[in-house]
Formats: sequence, C-alpha cells, structure tokens
Amino acid sequence: MKVVIVGFGLGGLGSARHIADQAPDAKVTIVGDERPYVRHKLRLVTQGMNLWVNTKHIESKGVEIILDRVTRVRREQKEVVLASGQTLQYDYLVLATGSNPTIPSKLKGGEKCAVFRKLEDVHKLIDEKPNEVAIIGASFVALHVADASRAIGAKPKVIVRSRLIRRSLEPELSAKLEKFLAEKGVEFIHGKPKEVYDGKLELEDGSEVPSEMTFMATGVSPEIALAKEAGLELMNEWVIKTDRQGRTSDSNIFAVGDNATVIDTLINKPIYMGIGTAASIMSLNVAKALTGFKASYKVPRYQRDVFFGGIHIASAGLTSIEASKEGFEADRVYMSGDEWGDHAYIVYDKKTKRVIGFSSISKKDIGWKSIGVLMAMIRRWPLAKLGFEI
Repeated sequence: MKVVIVGFGLGGLGSARHIADQAPDAKVTIVGDERPYVRHKLRLVTQGMNLWVNTKHIESKGVEIILDRVTRVRREQKEVVLASGQTLQYDYLVLATGSNPTIPSKLKGGEKCAVFRKLEDVHKLIDEKPNEVAIIGASFVALHVADASRAIGAKPKVIVRSRLIRRSLEPELSAKLEKFLAEKGVEFIHGKPKEVYDGKLELEDGSEVPSEMTFMATGVSPEIALAKEAGLELMNEWVIKTDRQGRTSDSNIFAVGDNATVIDTLINKPIYMGIGTAASIMSLNVAKALTGFKASYKVPRYQRDVFFGGIHIASAGLTSIEASKEGFEADRVYMSGDEWGDHAYIVYDKKTKRVIGFSSISKKDIGWKSIGVLMAMIRRWPLAKLGFEI
C-alpha cells in the first residue's frame, strides 16, 4: 500500500506516524514545502525555543520525507505532481494542507498587515524590533502575537470588536481574561478597524492607534486549492468535506487538520474546528481507516493554552451562547477554588442535564480537571456524575 501525505503540520506528521505504526508494510511518503516545526508554539521562538520537529522516529519506520511542493493531484492516475516535476503514485492520499491567515477585504490598507502563521512571521517581528504593535483580532493567535510582542519588549495593543476568544469562553471569562492580560501589560482597545497606515491604525470612530507594526489575527481560510482543482466535494465551497474517518468524496483521498471538516460529537453534524487537538485525532482516524477499522474516534472541541508564562485557558465543547444557537436549553454552573482554578463554568442542557461545555481561566494549570469534563461530554454524562446537584 502506497500512501502519500501532503503537509508537515500536526495532521500530516500525525498521519505519517500513526500509519507507519499501525500499517508497517505501507510505503509512506510525506511531502511539505518547509522543514517541519511546531507551528502552534511560534510565539516561543522569541524566548529562544527551538521548534524544529525531530523526524528520526518516523524515518526509522520507513517514512520518506520530501521537501517540495505538491502542485496538482491527478485522481484518475492516482498520482501527485511536485513543483520539481517529480510524480508520486499513491493508493491513498492524505491532504493535510492546513490553512492561511485571512485578511478582511473590506479593511483598507489590509495588505500592510503582518500575519503570524509561519516561522518567517515571528522572525520578522524579532528582526524589526517594533516598540508598539497593534493586533487586530481577539483570537488565540491574537494573544500569541501579544505574548511574542511583550517577549521582545514591544507594547502590544489588541483591537477587539466584540470579546476575547468568544467561541471558547463564557462572556464573563472573556472579561476576566482581558483584566488578567491587562495586568501583564497588554492594552485592549475596543472598536472596529477602518484603515491601516504606515505607523498607525485608524478605527471607525475616528480614533487612531500608533503602531510600528500591525498584525492581522482575525481567522484563517482552509487551504483547499489542490482539493478544489481535483474536484473533491467542499462544504460551502470553503472547506473539504469528510466523513467520520476523514474520507473525502474520493474514497482513496483523506483530509485532516485545518483544511477539513469533522463530525462534531455534540451536535452530530460536520463543522469546521481548525484546532490542533482535532488534527491529532483526525490523523489517528485516517490510520485506523487504512488498516480496516470501521469505527472512528470522536473529535471533540478542546483547547488548552497558557499566556505570559502563567495565565491558563482551557475550553471544551460549546459555550452557553453557542449551545443555545444549536437548539440546547443551556444553563451553567460556576466554579472557583483549588480544583477549578480562579474561574470556570460548566455548561449543561437543562432538558437532559447532559454536560455540553466547559471553559476556565486561571493562574494555575487545571488541565486534568478540564480533561475530566471533556470525557464527561464524550460519554454523554449528566451533570450529577461530576458531583453537581441542580
């Protein structure tokens, strides 16, 4: 069995490792256009961390690594074409092409913005040594840029239209997170960006934000060029549609990571997650599928991160707002203390009492507690099983 994997991110490298481990007779080749590194820890380069991924383990399993770019997928011939002109035959193809930062087309001067997606982006920040950095967006990536900016001595100014990490945190936690980070030296400015100039950013209310470097961190778009040209089915013409095992509309082609949909465990329909934990489990599902496994591991919405060396964030499942939009009769339980850290909420469905969400911010790591709530969601437990009576 010949397997070709396109992409060196979590989904691509994870697929190579799992397939090599579980299908040792497979001939696995992985192709990427830049040397593998841990992309989600980019900000730590400013603190001297080496992000290069050691590929000796998968190479010792027989995985061939090719540093090149795939330019075309020929489905009828079951081959991919590389920029070098080389072609690779496959029995199964795994697309793990990731995503690209989005620059809103309505923002004037948006082309002047830097992004924070590749090693070259963080090195640009280090090399230019700005004193003031404006960051448009309220995402995890926006806070990564703020963290990296502070590490090089710059003043980060985060431009927030609504609230911080709104798809992962309860509203009160967004406010508390903003307060925590403000204490660490991050300036938050609430408003809508209008135009980016050299040396400043103008908001719609007419106010100006001085900035020697402006970053855009408002989201990403899946990299689907290869899939689209190959005629694979897309969801909303935006992202590759897959089944529970990661299989596309072509049974010989899989897609994992930021370029593909997953079946959400709570609402049982395809959605776009675009998070590292999802990519890791998606890659395991592909390996299982290639070895004849018929079922799939559930892919939960789960994120953990830490900022400025000591502000921990964890989230799983749906926020109460997202849950209400999905038809749940959502309610919440608030926790604080040794087990739960500074502030945490569990979201549950009032009708079934089933746990459907969790989010927390704390000055200490409560990782195992958040994983416990995550497992309760996957197992469809009622709130009472976590020790809460309502």
